[in-house]
Amino acid sequence: MTRFDFLKNLDNMSNHRILLWEALQLCSKKIVFEFGSGHGSTPFLKKYCKKNEFEFYSFDNNKQWAINTGSTYIENWDDVDIKNAGILFIDHAPGERRKVDLLKYKDIAEIIVIHDSEPTGAGDYRVRELFDQFKYKVDLPSEGAWATMLSNIIDLTASLGCEFKDYKVIL
Repeated sequence: MTRFDFLKNLDNMSNHRILLWEALQLCSKKIVFEFGSGHGSTPFLKKYCKKNEFEFYSFDNNKQWAINTGSTYIENWDDVDIKNAGILFIDHAPGERRKVDLLKYKDIAEIIVIHDSEPTGAGDYRVRELFDQFKYKVDLPSEGAWATMLSNIIDLTASLGCEFKDYKVIL
């Protein structure tokens, strides 16, 4: 899968794929977890992981979304316990749970990509107040939902300036 194919039909609801692509290029562990499935991420991650021999695990606590995307349905996020990860993509409901998992996996996942990380707005789950607990951070601002890539393990500065359409990765 090429970068162009991975970023195909990108919009404000799927702009996180830019940072997911970057994370897939940077991580050394070929294990990807997705918390919260969707048409803007799951099929792209599945295809990339299959082609590049990455393990891929997708979870959703919405039964219909899990069925629609082929993800594993879970009733409680506490039932998921990751011990080793290259990438963790956080985009699950309820949005307030994102803070819990961001802290829980900050030193387990090599890279965490989190969607709806804008400073204020509809997706303001107050995750930004936890970003100072990460050594490396880059943002993908937009007119709508922001995405952020975080790590305590991998230097993310190689992604600075990465652009696609109207989106650009910044500090």
